Amino acid sequence: MFRALVISFFFCLAFTSAHAQKGNNSSGYCLMRVFDVNKFAASGSGFVGSKIIITYETGDQEIVELQPYNEKSEPENLKTIVSTLNKIKQKGYILMSANSTGDQGNIVTDYVLLRQPY
Repeated sequence: MFRALVISFFFCLAFTSAHAQKGNNSSGYCLMRVFDVNKFAASGSGFVGSKIIITYETGDQEIVELQPYNEKSEPENLKTIVSTLNKIKQKGYILMSANSTGDQGNIVTDYVLLRQPY
């Protein structure tokens, strides 16, 4: 029994060590900013059109386009936002915080995510 326990322990230790050496073992933050604005607001100066901008700890960025905010497009935009959050989660990130500013038709939401080390 003891021998099997020791063998299991060393197997787990070797597996964990090999897994840690295989990938990037550091953690880092990712910011996902969602601009959910209507066409009227987006046409003025100083406004950004509806989109998601994702910035990773490496400095790499992704942009996901959204439809301008209105009653008909909002359900599709919400599906896109959730899908994007799920893709980031699959990369090993967990949500740390989220906050929104603005009013209906001009909302900016920040999602701060942390990638856990392996």
